Amino acid sequence: MLIATKRYLEKLKTPVLSGNKVISVGTETIVTIPCYNEPDIHKTIQSLINCEKPDCPVEILVLVNAYMHSPQQVLEVNRQTYSELQSLAEKYYSDSFKIIPLYTEQLEARCTGAGIPRKMLMDEALRRFASIDKDNGIIVSLDADCTVDKNYLREIEMTFRDEEICVATIEFHHPVEHLATNDPLRQSMELYELYLHYFHKALKYVGYPYPYYTIGSAMAFRASVYSRAGGMGKQAAGEDFYFLQKVFPLGKTKHIDTTKVYPAARFSDRVPFGTGPALQKMVSENKIEKMTYSFESFQALKSLFDKIDTLYSCGESDVNNLLVSFPDFLQEFLQLDHFMEHWSEIKSNVSNVHFFRKRFFHFFNAFKIVKYLNFVHQEKLSLKDVRTEYEKVLKIENK
Repeated sequence: MLIATKRYLEKLKTPVLSGNKVISVGTETIVTIPCYNEPDIHKTIQSLINCEKPDCPVEILVLVNAYMHSPQQVLEVNRQTYSELQSLAEKYYSDSFKIIPLYTEQLEARCTGAGIPRKMLMDEALRRFASIDKDNGIIVSLDADCTVDKNYLREIEMTFRDEEICVATIEFHHPVEHLATNDPLRQSMELYELYLHYFHKALKYVGYPYPYYTIGSAMAFRASVYSRAGGMGKQAAGEDFYFLQKVFPLGKTKHIDTTKVYPAARFSDRVPFGTGPALQKMVSENKIEKMTYSFESFQALKSLFDKIDTLYSCGESDVNNLLVSFPDFLQEFLQLDHFMEHWSEIKSNVSNVHFFRKRFFHFFNAFKIVKYLNFVHQEKLSLKDVRTEYEKVLKIENK
């Protein structure tokens, strides 16, 4: 067992969930699914059952969960769901494919969210891999409103056959084609998904080294990476984004585009932000549009990221001269963020440009990028319609 995993497990406070359920030796993949008030989770489980089976054993851990303040109606749905999952687990049990239903209804938190149950599940997956000394086991994150392609499990396993791969993001699509073209849910979902693609392409365009999607239902990583990153956070929303920002720098990431996850397109007010609330907001305001960060703001950021090697090789006066060549709104942000102090600290602690770039993006990470984007769109720039901005980045990408 790796030292990082051993130390993580020693400090772990989440409860053991699976008890005496023995993991099959040789298990390579554990899929984790938090389930709160999801009466249709059988569709998710059935799509996994229908998958082409990979070469090595797979476990599906499902945590049917509720919070201490959850309404009685939710508890009744959860109990029925848990009972149905137990029946499916028994029916489809084999040494190479196990469904393991888990249950709790006493989670402590102010609001519901996937963060706490997702962490509990992934901690449990780590424990189970540690019990068979499988540091490089694959922990997969899926949600209870998703279905997957038939080759989903095989493609994940095949991807991680490359020992250099530490993290994988997975292609996704919210299916709305069955809805009428003028259906508000379809229209808002298509716009929100376009926003996700725009942000991904824009990050790639500016030269950010980790321009990957951060979708909680479409990611996988090695158990060793999970412990090194300090595990999943407990945030009520955005836990996937926060976690992956810790994970991406730890090793090679690959986007799997040979299979797909299909999260349900639906309204939701369970969490403060994310897909569900975004759709809810568009429809409730009777405004089916999605405004986003202007492409101009990304172009300015690219002008900075393109000069990273220059920032390493030149002195303080040259850096100051370089900064004044950037757009005024970027200059103002960098000044307020004490960029020169950070530059000096980074440069004094590295021996070559490779480490300078690594430390630079540790400082100017995704959180910093979002902080910059929010700052410049408060007063300096206007938010734009996502369709027009997506076309701009797509045009450059296709050149």
